[in-house]
Amino acid sequence: MRDEPYRWIEAIQDRRDYIEDQLRLGSPVVGLGYNEGMVLLTVGRGQRKIFEVHDRIALSAIGHPADIERLRMLVTDTASVQGFQNATEDVNLHRLTNFVLAHTFKQAFESIVGEAFIIKMLLAELGNAPEQNRWTLINYDGNVRTDTVASVIGGTEVIEERMQNYLANAPAQTALDLNAALQFGLETWAVGRELSLRDSEEPEEEFDIDATQLRAIVDDALEDGAIEAGVLETTQRGPSKFRLLSPEEIEAALAAWN
Repeated sequence: MRDEPYRWIEAIQDRRDYIEDQLRLGSPVVGLGYNEGMVLLTVGRGQRKIFEVHDRIALSAIGHPADIERLRMLVTDTASVQGFQNATEDVNLHRLTNFVLAHTFKQAFESIVGEAFIIKMLLAELGNAPEQNRWTLINYDGNVRTDTVASVIGGTEVIEERMQNYLANAPAQTALDLNAALQFGLETWAVGRELSLRDSEEPEEEFDIDATQLRAIVDDALEDGAIEAGVLETTQRGPSKFRLLSPEEIEAALAAWN
């Protein structure tokens, strides 16, 4: 098909449309910093979506559960082998993204005769200082976007743009404690959730929604779902800085949410 470029381009666009349609209603994921590290959060319905990759690296994703698990195992196993054969310092987000994941995503997407991954992935790497923290989003086609402050994944680029705009109003990450970070992250998640339930694929001229309405969106989602959150924490003892938050910690953040 590559000998017939117009057919190949058409097939690629059909594949893109199909994947984006599958991802559109996926529950968004939000990642942002706080005064003791980095937090990833989402609202799900039983399927775990936040994982440790290595000591200072974590990931989350939206998409087909089988694809998420396959690629999670790929990057986790690669990190473990690199850490064993070389040193833990050699395991870093840049290497895992550019030499393992992005290539794998791109190759699968452009190989028309094979199956593409229905997935978007967000990875976090805890640095030795807040300005060294890294967020990396990998799109299903292998495109990569990196940020040092906060990042999101949503079902469409429109959803992600709106969520990023909301995150742009966040206080400095060093000023947020864990409860405040969870609250702001959930508000951002609610922005993405509201947009994912709308039919329009284009940004709307008016999208004015306040914190009370965002909290109501979260409350509605919690009727048949649950908040999942994990942190990379500078105060965590030992080489591994990752842990999942307990239900009690999440409840404490919700209770303090005005």
